[in-house]
Amino acid sequence: MMFTPLRSGPMSKSAVEESETVKFLRLRLSRLIFLLVAVMVVLSLGLALWLFNAQLRDTLEQAQASRVTNLAQTVAGKASVRSALQEAERAASTPRAATSLQTEIDALRERLGVDFIVVMNRQAIRLTHPDPERVGRHFRGGDEGAALAGESYASRSVGTLGTSIRGFAPVRGDDGDVVGAVAVGVTQASLAPLLAENRRDVMLGVALLMIVGALGASWLAHYIKRVLLGLEPYQITRLVEERQAMLSSIHEGILAVDREARITLVNPAAQRMLADAGLGPPTLGMRVTDYLPGSGLPEVLDSGRERLDHELSFNGRIVLANRLPIRHRDAVIGAIATFRDKSELNALAEQLTGVSRYAEALRATTHEFKNKLHVMLGLAQMGDLAALRSYLRDLADHHVAPSTALVRGIDDPVLAGFLLGKQSEARERNVILQVEVERPVPVPREPALVHTLVTVLGNLLENAFDAVENRHERRVTLTLEHDEALLSLHVQDTGPGIDEAVRERLFEPGVSTKGERRGLGLAAVRNQVDTLGGTLSVYSEPGRGTLFEVELPYPPSE
Repeated sequence: MMFTPLRSGPMSKSAVEESETVKFLRLRLSRLIFLLVAVMVVLSLGLALWLFNAQLRDTLEQAQASRVTNLAQTVAGKASVRSALQEAERAASTPRAATSLQTEIDALRERLGVDFIVVMNRQAIRLTHPDPERVGRHFRGGDEGAALAGESYASRSVGTLGTSIRGFAPVRGDDGDVVGAVAVGVTQASLAPLLAENRRDVMLGVALLMIVGALGASWLAHYIKRVLLGLEPYQITRLVEERQAMLSSIHEGILAVDREARITLVNPAAQRMLADAGLGPPTLGMRVTDYLPGSGLPEVLDSGRERLDHELSFNGRIVLANRLPIRHRDAVIGAIATFRDKSELNALAEQLTGVSRYAEALRATTHEFKNKLHVMLGLAQMGDLAALRSYLRDLADHHVAPSTALVRGIDDPVLAGFLLGKQSEARERNVILQVEVERPVPVPREPALVHTLVTVLGNLLENAFDAVENRHERRVTLTLEHDEALLSLHVQDTGPGIDEAVRERLFEPGVSTKGERRGLGLAAVRNQVDTLGGTLSVYSEPGRGTLFEVELPYPPSE
């Protein structure tokens, strides 16, 4: 393992920036979400406040413009105003009536709550003004011309009282001619308190919304963190990378669906197996029933129960599949299927079963041979040569010769050795095993066929030995016959027989009369026979024993 030496001294600028970047990237997800949502809420509400203030100002000014225009029209329609303007026009100076008009207009101005009401003649000379010193002077603002021409309107301009919103209306004489105009206005300074009052209410509402937004951001951050199982983004990234590596390294195919039975995951092994079966690559998001109608995953979603070691057909290719529901907080949120090519499992099972049977046969043969060695050793130590000769002669006549005859007609050494081992096991269990070879059995063309035959014979003979274990007559007969490319074998015992109810379900996994965790051997026999395209039959009656008949394709070696 290599180590990088530590460097002392201040860190470089790039190293500091890299460290700060890592710290930012590893910022807790809850804090990051809170900051993001809080900033967005503040910016949104700030923009909304600015737009609202602008809209409020425009709305308030429009309302005031409409108000002062209406007031100007009302004042312009007063008889006292019209009389004062006509008298001023005749006198060519400020008449006495203008003084009384000023008093009337001041009272009206205070009652209406406006900043000024100006009555002017056709030359725009003021007859009234809030400041008496400005009476008799020319109107300021330059926006009075249209009113003197006979129009009513509102405008915004700078006058002697500052910037104001003004409403204009013409004053017409008895003959309908314009004799002057009235201007009613409110200054921006008088509108400021009203804007401030409305702005204060808005800002209180915005502040309340910001607090609610901050609380909502905090809740959202904690909710997302809980949904993500407390993981940070970099932890999720590492888990995803590890999952991808794990799925790529698994030899079994894996296919997962969501709650709506849509495909969400297919690992490389599954893609290869589906491609070998002639199926196109699955598309994520498509319904599994459209791609694999017989997958069984929708049933797992509906029932919520697992289905283990079931056979599936992928376009004619048989696989062994396990299907399990995916749960989150006791709710089914999906399902997953793992599958493997059954031919591979069959090959492994055949090898494992064959080795097990060979080992059991060798153990029985070794045990029997050791017993004979002990007898011969004892006789030799006693010096009783005559008894030793007699024992060896008897051993040759009753054991060696029959054992040789047992495998006569069986050319394959593996199968012959297996049957010799079963013969030793039968003698050890005090069972008579009779092997009858009606027609010689040649060496098969495919060596793997011998492993299958050992699996089938081993399970059938084992069941037969168990069946006669507690019977008075303990006899098991194996009959072998080869005809061209077909091998027939019969295993018959003198056991108690099988009830009809059990016989109908005899080849199902787990069905047995021997207790729990049994009933797998005959199911394996059925699978092996079906895989080779053979036939398997059973005949049994209570009290009259059981007969198993098997026919297998058995092409001989050239």
